[in-house]
Amino acid sequence: MENRIASMIVALWTAVISVPLPCSAASDCTWWEAEQFTKGNFPAKTWFNPQNAREQDALSEGNWVTADQEYKETLFLEYDVEVPRSGIYRFFVRKFYKHGPFRWRFDSGAWRECGREIALLDTVELRKHVCANWVSLGEVELAGGTRRLRVELTANKGAAAFDCFLLTTGPFTPSGKLKPGAKLARAPEGWFAFEPEPDPFTESPIDLRYLNEKVAGESGFIVVDGDRFVHGKTRKPVRFWAVNAGAGIVRMDKGSIDYLARQLAKYGVNMVRYHSKVFAGKDIRQVDPELVGKLHYFVAAMKREGIYVALSIYFPLWLDMNEGHGFDGYNNQKPFALLFFNPEFQEIYRDWWRGVLEPRNPHTGLALKDDPAVGFLEILNEDSYFFWTFKPYEAVPAAQMEILERAFGEWLEKKYGSIEGALQAWGGSKVRGDNAAAGRAGFMDLWTIVNRKGTRAEDTVQFLTLHQKRFFEEQYGFLKGDLGFRGSVCGSNWKTANDQILGPLDKYSNTVCDFMDRHGYFGPLHEGEGASYSLRKGHRYDDRCALLFDPRKGEKHEFANPIMDIVYNGKPSIISEVNWPMPNRYRADMPLMGAAYGSLQGTDGLCWFSLSGPTWQQTYSKFPLQTPVTFGQFPGTALAYRTGMIKEGQAVLRAQLNLEDLYALKGAPMSAPQNLEQFRAKDVPPGKVLTSESLTSMDPLAFFVGKVEMSIGAGGRSSALELTRHINREAKTIRSITGELLWDYGRGLLAVNTPKAQGVSGFLSRHDSFALGTLKLQSPMEYGTVLLLALDDEPLNRSSRMLLQVMSEDKNYGWQAPGKGARTIRSLGAPPLVVKQFAGTVMLRRADASRLKVTALDFHGYPQQEVGNADRFELQPATLYYLID
Repeated sequence: MENRIASMIVALWTAVISVPLPCSAASDCTWWEAEQFTKGNFPAKTWFNPQNAREQDALSEGNWVTADQEYKETLFLEYDVEVPRSGIYRFFVRKFYKHGPFRWRFDSGAWRECGREIALLDTVELRKHVCANWVSLGEVELAGGTRRLRVELTANKGAAAFDCFLLTTGPFTPSGKLKPGAKLARAPEGWFAFEPEPDPFTESPIDLRYLNEKVAGESGFIVVDGDRFVHGKTRKPVRFWAVNAGAGIVRMDKGSIDYLARQLAKYGVNMVRYHSKVFAGKDIRQVDPELVGKLHYFVAAMKREGIYVALSIYFPLWLDMNEGHGFDGYNNQKPFALLFFNPEFQEIYRDWWRGVLEPRNPHTGLALKDDPAVGFLEILNEDSYFFWTFKPYEAVPAAQMEILERAFGEWLEKKYGSIEGALQAWGGSKVRGDNAAAGRAGFMDLWTIVNRKGTRAEDTVQFLTLHQKRFFEEQYGFLKGDLGFRGSVCGSNWKTANDQILGPLDKYSNTVCDFMDRHGYFGPLHEGEGASYSLRKGHRYDDRCALLFDPRKGEKHEFANPIMDIVYNGKPSIISEVNWPMPNRYRADMPLMGAAYGSLQGTDGLCWFSLSGPTWQQTYSKFPLQTPVTFGQFPGTALAYRTGMIKEGQAVLRAQLNLEDLYALKGAPMSAPQNLEQFRAKDVPPGKVLTSESLTSMDPLAFFVGKVEMSIGAGGRSSALELTRHINREAKTIRSITGELLWDYGRGLLAVNTPKAQGVSGFLSRHDSFALGTLKLQSPMEYGTVLLLALDDEPLNRSSRMLLQVMSEDKNYGWQAPGKGARTIRSLGAPPLVVKQFAGTVMLRRADASRLKVTALDFHGYPQQEVGNADRFELQPATLYYLID
C-alpha cells in the first residue's frame, strides 16, 4: 500500500511536466523522460535510484523510474507522446541492462514484447552490477499528434528501470544520456574526445567498400584450394579481415544492422563470425525461430555490403546442463566433451543446424545452406578431449562416462583381444571406470597421462584422438553431405592441457575438415571477480605491450603472441578470435601486428573479437573492438592485409611429425629459448636450410621470420632455416625473411617497410626518427602507430594518392587507476572515449613531395582542411587520417 500511495503522488507531480521535449538535432524525433509519466504505479524509491551525484550524472535528467522486488499488481507506465508528423519511427528505450522484460503499445495497437534476449547498444555503469543501456524496440508506424504509450512489465518481480525513450526517423548513435546530435565534449589535458556524428557514407578516401564483392557470394562459395581460400566460381584467392558478433548484435533493429553492415564494409571487413547459441532459452531441443528470423535479416544485410557470414552455434559454456535436460548426472554443469560421444546430444545438435540452415531466408530467397554468402561453418567452439575441461567422473558425470567407457572397451578389444588383455598389457593396475565384465574401460586424467605416461596413457591418448577425429568426420559429413552445404567447414579451435604432447594430436583430429582454426589473446595481469570477462572497479591490473619481451624479476614469462600461426597439413588457417583485452593502455600495436604477421605467416583470416553495437563504443568493455585504437585503424591495416601489401614469407620451418611418435607421447617441437639447436653446427653457413629426421625443439621467434608448417602423419625429414641472420638475440631484433618487417622486441617497436605500406608502431619517443623507404617520421609520442599506404595500388615512391593513419592510446573519460605497475581501478570513468593527442613531423622522401597536398580528414575520413605539403607537415593533435595526393 505504501508503494502504491507513493507512486500516485509521483504520478500527480510528473503529470504536470510530462510533455515530451523535441530533440535538438532534428524535428523528426521526440525524446521523453521515463520518470515523467502521465499514469503509472511504479514505486517512488528503490535500491536502484541514484545514490550520489556521479550516478545522477549518468542518467538523463538525473533520475529514472525503478522497481526492485515482487509486486502484486502489474507495474505499468503511460505517456502522452507528441509525434511530430505521421511516419515510420525507430523506437528506443534506455533501461537497466536486460532486466525488466516488458510489453508496449501505442494507443490501441498490438502489444509488442521486449524480453531478456535483446541487444544492448551501449553501456554506462552507475555502480557495480547497475548500468543503463539503450536498446532498440524496432520500427513503429505512428500518426502525427498526441499518442498514448503504455508500458507493462511482464515479469512482476525483480529489477527493472527506465531512464528515457526516443522516437526518431533519423540516424541515432546511442551515447549514454545524450540526445541525438549532442556531445559531451570533455577530455583531460593532452587528450581529445572521440565523438563522431553518424556517418553519412558519402565518398571518402578511407572507404574500402570497393574491396568487397557487390554482394557476398557473387563469385561463388568460399572453398579451399591448397593452403588458401578461393571463390568457387572465379578461383580468385581471398583473405578475411573479420569481426565477431553475438546474438545481441543480430537482434538489433534493421536500421542498426544496415548501418553496421555499411560501416564494416567501409572499414575493410569482409566477414562476420556469428558466435552464439540458437536454441530457445532453456529448451535445448528447440531452435529459437525468432532468432533465426533475425539471423536471416542479418545475413541478407551483410550480403548486400559484400560481407560473408561464418556460423558458430555451439559452445559448451553457453549451457548449464542438468537432469531436466534428460542427461543423467548433470547438476548445472557445462557439458564439455559431451558432444563428442553422446548420440542423443549429437542428434539435438544436428537439429540446431537443420533449424538454422534449412529454412528459406525470406530476404534472399535462399536457405542459408544454399547461400554462398555463408562462408564458413564451425562445428564447435573451444572444446577438446585434450583440455582441462575433460575431467572424467567430475566435469563429465560418471553416468555419461559409461558411454565413452564402452567405446574405449570396444577399441581395446580390437587391439588386445579383450579388456582383460589390455589391463595385463598395462601392468594390471586399474582406474575408476574399469569394468571388463560390462565391456567398459575407464579413463586416466590428463595430468596423469602427460606426467606419468606409460602404455595405458598411450592407448588412452590414441583412442581419444581417433574418437575425436571420427566425431569431426561425422559432423563434417552431415553438414556437407546430408545438408549439402557447399562452403568451408572447420572443426574446433582450442588449446590443450599440454601443447607439446597433446596439441598436435588435437590438431590432427581437426585436419579432416576444410581448414584449421585457433584463438589468440594478449592480456597482461588482470585480477578480481569476473576479470576474465568484465571490467570492474576494484580490479587489479598491469599494462603490458605485446611488442616487448621483458620478463620481470621473479616472473615466469614465456614469449607468446596471439599472431603465431602454424600451417597444419597444408590447410588454410584462420584465427577466429583475436584481441588485446582491457585493461591495458598498450593496444594500438594490435591491428598493425595482426596485418603484418598475419600476412607474413600466410594466415587466411583474422577475426577480431568482438562487436558491441551498431557503431563506435562509448566506453570500454573487456574485449573492445569498436574503439579508436582498434576499429579506427582498420582502414589502413585491412587494406594492407587484404591486398597483399605485405608479402607472405616462405616456410622457415617444416616439421614432419610421425603420428605413431605422437601416440607414444613424444610430442612435437615447441618453444625453446634457443635457435633450433639440433640443426646447428659451427661449419654450417648462416641462412642454409638444414634437415633432420627428428625435430625436438623450435625457436618461438621463427613465427616472426616466416611461415611455420607442420604435417602430421607418416613423418619424414623435417627442415628448417638457420635463423641467426634474421634473429639477433643480443640486439633483441627479428627481421622477416622477406626483409619487410623489423621487430625490436627489446625497445618495443615494429617497423613495416614495403613498397606500398610503410609505418611504425610502439614506443616512438625512444627513437630520434624513423626513415623507411618513402616515409620519414619524427614523433615525441611515447607510444603509438603511424602508417602510410598507397590508395592507387602504386608504390609509395610514385603513388599519387596515399593515406596516412595515426593512433596513440584511448580510455574512458575519468578512468582512474593511480600508480604504476600492478594497481587497482578506482573508477571506470564514463563516456566519451578520449584519445591521447598526436604529435610529430612527417616527411615524404620524394622529389615531388612539395607538390603533394596533405588534407586532414575527420573521424569518418571526410576532408577537413589542408595542412601543408608532403615534404614536411605536422601531425594535428586530433586527426586520425590524412589524404596525400
